[in-house]
Amino acid sequence: MLRVDELEIAIDYCKKYLIDTSTSDEQKKQDVMAMLVDLKLEMEQHKESITTGKEPEKCTKFKGHEFAIQSASGRNPYCETCLSTIWRIAQRWRRCRVCGFRVHEKCMEKTKRPCAGLKVNQPGFSLNYKICPEVSLVEQNFQCAECQAPIGFDEGLEFEARLCDYTGRFYCKKCHWNDVMYIPARIVRNWDAEKRLVCRAAKQLLVIVDKKPIINISVENPALLRYVNAMNKMHKLRRCIMLMKCYFICCKRARKLRILQYLNKYQHFVESSEMYTLNDLVQLATGTLLKDIEVIVGIFKCHITVECEICMGNAFICELCTVKEVLYPFSDGVSICRDCCAVFHQPCFDRVSKRCSRCARRRARRCFTFDENEENDSKNKMI
Repeated sequence: MLRVDELEIAIDYCKKYLIDTSTSDEQKKQDVMAMLVDLKLEMEQHKESITTGKEPEKCTKFKGHEFAIQSASGRNPYCETCLSTIWRIAQRWRRCRVCGFRVHEKCMEKTKRPCAGLKVNQPGFSLNYKICPEVSLVEQNFQCAECQAPIGFDEGLEFEARLCDYTGRFYCKKCHWNDVMYIPARIVRNWDAEKRLVCRAAKQLLVIVDKKPIINISVENPALLRYVNAMNKMHKLRRCIMLMKCYFICCKRARKLRILQYLNKYQHFVESSEMYTLNDLVQLATGTLLKDIEVIVGIFKCHITVECEICMGNAFICELCTVKEVLYPFSDGVSICRDCCAVFHQPCFDRVSKRCSRCARRRARRCFTFDENEENDSKNKMI
């Protein structure tokens, strides 16, 4: 039996266990979930090796980490277990391919912190959207939130308590290196894109989720869409992209040109109009994301309305007035029927109490066909 077949059997067994089991042992469920994640990752590596013809890089798995041997060249990092310098030329060391945890090979089995990737891959994972939910040192029993080492404010630099802005808990110097990261809660709640101090575990988690589309602004803070101009514009552009995608799917020329490749860096923009990555929000607040997307949407619009006859043939004309203006679902000042997707001028649609003339014709046609069939059936019975 090939290794791929063994992995498929093991993955199916883990899935069935998680679905069918009624045990209340949460620890065992977590262990099975971690095993399932490891098996799926190994399966992906095997598939990749078959596709590329290269052998997968050998790594050692421990507490969810995938520790891979690193080269001897480059700067000397710190070991996150013993906190001493890793002398690359003289010492073998490993780095987790998922979260970036660095460690001497001799210190690997002493690692206590599980891989942040385990938490991210758990079903129902969600970021912390509470702004620095501070827990007092008294509640922490004057211990580090991760390793339980003694900490305090009056104990000297050796036992200094450091606050993590993401978790709201206090950590020792070993678990908190004064790294700075963008905080999801501050961006989503206050549109604050300033970096704050975080612990090592929080940094590794935020690095992993940085480009994962898991933030739904419409759910977490819909007020941003009303009061932040850039967010409002981006939301409208995202909706336009989803409407334009329908044209590109039906257009041979667009498929040949691979026009959606303009959004290669933002693949999730083609899948949904609601989900954002942390990196998207940071770029929107501090960078040029809005301008880039406006340019791309302009290219899409030009293809549909000017360059492509196939796409232009799928345009609409308002049936509720005499104006022969060509309309598209992404045009300004239009309304779209939820049932048949016909497009009308918004004032015209509102004037007829938002009743679609196209749907009315279809209903009338169905009723006429039904009556005609009934009449034919009654004649056949009489004969």
